[in-house]
Amino acid sequence: METLHQQFDFNKLCAAYDLGQLTTQPEQIFGGFLHKMYRLTTDRAEYAVKVLNPQILKRSTAMENYVFAEKVATLAREQGINALPAIVSKGNFMHEVEGRYVLLFPWVDGKPLSSGTIDIDACEKIAGILAGIHRIDFSQLTDEADSAKEDYVPSTVDWQSYALKGEQAHLEWSSMLTEYLNKLQQWEQQANAAGAALMNNKVISHRDLDPKNVLWDNNHVPVIIDWEAAGAVNPMQELIEVALYWSGSETGNVNKDAFRTMISTYRKHGGKIGDNWHDVLNCGFQGKLDWLSYSIKRSLGLESTDAAEQELGTSQVIPTIQAIADYADFIPVCIEWLEEMES
Repeated sequence: METLHQQFDFNKLCAAYDLGQLTTQPEQIFGGFLHKMYRLTTDRAEYAVKVLNPQILKRSTAMENYVFAEKVATLAREQGINALPAIVSKGNFMHEVEGRYVLLFPWVDGKPLSSGTIDIDACEKIAGILAGIHRIDFSQLTDEADSAKEDYVPSTVDWQSYALKGEQAHLEWSSMLTEYLNKLQQWEQQANAAGAALMNNKVISHRDLDPKNVLWDNNHVPVIIDWEAAGAVNPMQELIEVALYWSGSETGNVNKDAFRTMISTYRKHGGKIGDNWHDVLNCGFQGKLDWLSYSIKRSLGLESTDAAEQELGTSQVIPTIQAIADYADFIPVCIEWLEEMES
């Protein structure tokens, strides 16, 4: 089976958008789970090229969402956030070659923090940036910003059906999914109730500000990349998610000092704290459940472009279930930490 690299014609991309002549073969950059990233070097410049997943683009609102997200990134940069929006060419963020779509970015000499790294200085900078994003007035995007603030729609996933399909396909995650069916339904109910409670307090923001989406240059200055998930979110929900990302939650061991630093720095930079913490934390189940559902669909071949992508979906299911269970166990601890900060 051909790889995505072989399928996509980078020479035609360079010719169509006047990028110059390739001087080396495009180098695939690993890091994301949805799309393929490449480093593209021509006789004029270096670029980062994101070849978009065709399955994602089949969604009815996908193209509209990408355009809106890039407008958010562009406005954030204009308002002083060190964001990296996509390059506009021929009046569009999207670059198309033979029916395939890419986003094109200037190459940045920077690296994300290594997985599991706890960096208090980085926590302070990211919390300040998040507060800055939340203070931006996106009203000039009017129609798009209003449409992004849709009414809350409860999530209902047929986890039992997925477990049965996984068992029939002899997939390694089916027994674990079956074991967690009741809990998944419970977490989904909690997320839906919390989402409805928080729906009237939303801002436009990045929505995926984890360490892999921040590049640090030699002077430890952060560049915020990958704005494709930008949209409406409860600010406190995003604050908690970002605080957990940067305090080591993906390692299963949250650093209390880093977490508290994120919350206190966000406040210091004008971030507002107002919603009920229980609702905020329960709402945090939703993104994780969405990723689990998507990974299962990939694994089952329902949303996959090739065998490699199907395998990637399979590899994500068990760790995602475990991560959701760990998050549920952490919620009482997190409430205790937050209450300590209030006292």
